[in-house]
Amino acid sequence: MPLIIPQLDDRNYSEILQEAMARISVHNPEWTNFNDSDPGITLLQLFAFMTENLQYRANLVPERNRLKFLTLLGITLRPASAAQGVVRITNERGPLQTVTLPANLPVYAGKVGFVTQNGLDVLPIEMLAYYRQPLPVDQQQSAQTTYGSLYSTFGVDPSSLEFYQTVPLAPPTNSASIPSVSLSNGMDTVDGSLWLALLTRANESAQSADVLNAIRGRTITLGVMPAVEDASRILFPGGGSTDATQPSLQFSVATGTLQADQPVYQDLTFRADANPLQDLTLVQITIPAAANIGVWDQLAPLMGGTGDFPPTIDDPSIGSRLLTWIRMRLKPNADGTNPATATADFSWVGINATRVTQQIQVVGEPLGTGTGDPDQTVQLANTPVITSTIQLAVNGSLWQSIDDILAAPPEVPVRDPALPPGATLPPSAISTSNVYVPDSESGLITFGTGLNGTRPPAGATIAASYAYGGGSIGNLGIGSIQNSPQLPAGFTVENPLPTWGGDDGETVADAERNIPSYLKDGGRAVSEQDFTDIVNQTPGIALGRVEILPLFSPDNSLDTTPGAVTVLAIPQGPGAPEPDIVFLDAICNFLEPRRLVTTEVYVRGPVYVGLSVAIGVDVLAGRDIATVTQAVQTAVQQYLSPIPAGSNTTGWPLSKTVDPTGILIQALKVDGISDINGVLLWDATSAAITQLPISGLQLPQLLQISVTIGDPQDITVVAPPPAKQLFAVPMLQPKC
Repeated sequence: MPLIIPQLDDRNYSEILQEAMARISVHNPEWTNFNDSDPGITLLQLFAFMTENLQYRANLVPERNRLKFLTLLGITLRPASAAQGVVRITNERGPLQTVTLPANLPVYAGKVGFVTQNGLDVLPIEMLAYYRQPLPVDQQQSAQTTYGSLYSTFGVDPSSLEFYQTVPLAPPTNSASIPSVSLSNGMDTVDGSLWLALLTRANESAQSADVLNAIRGRTITLGVMPAVEDASRILFPGGGSTDATQPSLQFSVATGTLQADQPVYQDLTFRADANPLQDLTLVQITIPAAANIGVWDQLAPLMGGTGDFPPTIDDPSIGSRLLTWIRMRLKPNADGTNPATATADFSWVGINATRVTQQIQVVGEPLGTGTGDPDQTVQLANTPVITSTIQLAVNGSLWQSIDDILAAPPEVPVRDPALPPGATLPPSAISTSNVYVPDSESGLITFGTGLNGTRPPAGATIAASYAYGGGSIGNLGIGSIQNSPQLPAGFTVENPLPTWGGDDGETVADAERNIPSYLKDGGRAVSEQDFTDIVNQTPGIALGRVEILPLFSPDNSLDTTPGAVTVLAIPQGPGAPEPDIVFLDAICNFLEPRRLVTTEVYVRGPVYVGLSVAIGVDVLAGRDIATVTQAVQTAVQQYLSPIPAGSNTTGWPLSKTVDPTGILIQALKVDGISDINGVLLWDATSAAITQLPISGLQLPQLLQISVTIGDPQDITVVAPPPAKQLFAVPMLQPKC
C-alpha cells in the first residue's frame, strides 16, 4: 500500500493566535485587555509566529525525505525549461539608416521577459512574401479561352499557358491553425518559388535609390519557419538529427536587367544557423554592395509576371514602393532540375528576425553580507531561477551548488575517530565545504551550518550572476511580445509565431510515479516498452498516442531494417491530429540522450488514409431521429479515431483493415437503432470500396459520414486535379 504523507499541523498564524486567545478567559479570567499594545498579547503573537514557522519546517521533512530517496535511486527532478521563439524587429518610423542591434536585448510580453539571442542589422525597409498560385481547373479553362479570344494575333497556343494569381504569404494570425505553402509539390505554386518583395516603408518620402543605398552591403536576417504541420524527424546513429545530403535553398536578387529578353538574377551568399527545410532558421543574406539591384519596369506588353519574371502586384500602393525581388527556391541540381525527393513547405518568412528565449541573464546582483551564523539565507530578486546558471561569489570566491547541505563536509576538517592514528583522511565526495543550496521556485539560497558546509563570514560580500525564466508561462500566442525598453525610437517588436518549449519542470510526485519504469529501464530506451515509457514522459506536450515499431523504417516498409526504430507519435486533438515541429522536436530532444547511439530512430506522425462512410438505418418508433443518427455518427467517429476516444481506448490499431462489418456493429450498439440497412465505403478518390487496407504508419481518416433513414446515400468526394507543367501567365484582370 502507498505511504501516506503526514501533515503534522496545517494551522496558520491567525488560527494559532485565535486559539490561544480563546483560552484566556478559561485559565486567566482577570485578563481583559486583548489589544495589540498589551504585553501578553504580544507574547502570544510571538508564540503563534514561531509555532507557524516550526510547523512549516516540520511539514517539509517528508518532502525532503522523498526527494532524498529519489536521489539515492539516481533519479533527479527534471528542471523547468525556458520557452523560445522568434521576434521581428521593425524600423517603422526611425531614421533612414540600417541600425545594428546587439544580442541579449530584453523584450517583454506584459511581465513575461525574453531576451534576444542574436545580433542583427535592422534595415529601414518592409518585406512582403508572395507566391504564384495556379488557378482552379474551371477558371484555368475560362482564362485560356479569354486569352485566345483577345490575343489570337500573338500566335500563342492558350493551352500551353498556365494562369496564376499572386497570393501573399501572410503571417499566421491563429496559433491553432498555421497555414503553409509548398514549393515542391507543384500544387501550390507554378514555379516552385517564394518571392520576397523588398519595399520602402509606408509613407516613406525618400527615393528608392536612397533606400537601396542604405541597405547595400548590409545583412538581411531572414527568419524562415518550415511548415508546422505534417513534420517528421530522424535521429541518426552516432547522435544528431540532420542529414548532410539534404538539399538546400537558393536566394537570388533581381537585377532589373535582361539577357535575350529573359530576366537576370544574381545569386546571393547566405549563412543559415539550422536547416530551413526542417527547423526554424535564421538566414543571414548579404546584399551586394556594388551590383545592379532593381525591378523590370519597362517590359513589353503581356510580358510582366510571365515565365521567370516576378509575379505581378495588383495593388498600386504596394507596387509603387517596390525596390527589388528576392527569389527563394530549392537549389536546382547540376543539370538544372529540381530535387525530386525534397520537401520545402513554409509557414512564415520575415526579415529583421532574431531568436528569443525566456532565459534572462542577471549579472552581479548584490545579495547582502554574511553574518557568520549557521543556516544563512539570501534571496535572489528574480524567480523562477535556472539553478544550473547560478554563479555565486562570497568575497569574490566562487562557491559550488549542492543538492543536500547535510552531504557537505564541515568547514574545518575533522578527523574520523574510527581511523587509526596517522591515517590520512579519505577523499570526500564533495571537494570543498564552500557550498550552497539553491531553490528554483523561491530564489532562496541557503548556506551551511559549519558542521555541514561553510558559513559565510561576518561582513563578507555576497553576489550572484544567474539566469531566470522558464515554465509554461512563457508559452505565448502570436503577437504577445510587443515591448522593449531598449529599442530606438520608432522601432517595434512582435513575435509572428507562438513561443514554445516552456515547461514547469518535474515535481516530486511526478518523479515518484516514474520510479517503476526508471528501475526497469534505467532511463535508457532499449526495448519497445522502454521507448513507450520514455516518450510518454516527454515534458511540455499533450501526447495522445505513441506506437513503437522496432526494426521498421518508413522509407523501407516492406523489409525489416536492423537497428531502426520508428516512433509514431500523435498529439491530443479532435479528428485526425497531426504532430507539428514543436511536438516532434520535444520528443526528439527528450529521447536523444536516452537512446542507444547505434539506433536510428524515426519520429513521425501518422499517414492518414481518407475514408468516407454512408450508413442506412432504421430508428425505433418514438425515438428522435436527429439524436439517434447523431449518436451513430459519434460512435463511428470514435471507432475510427486514431487516438483513444469513447469506447475505443487505444485508437485504431495499426495494420488493421477497415471493413463495413465493424462499422455496422458500432452502429447497432447505439440506443434507438432497430436495424442497419447497409454500410458503404469510398476512398479518398471517390472510388467505391469493400474495405480499406491499412499498413505501416497508416491510419484511417474519416473524411465524410452520412447516416440516413432507409438505404445509405451516395457520397461524392472531389479528387484534387493533377499538376501541370505549363508556362506561367498572370491572371487576366477585368477591365471597365
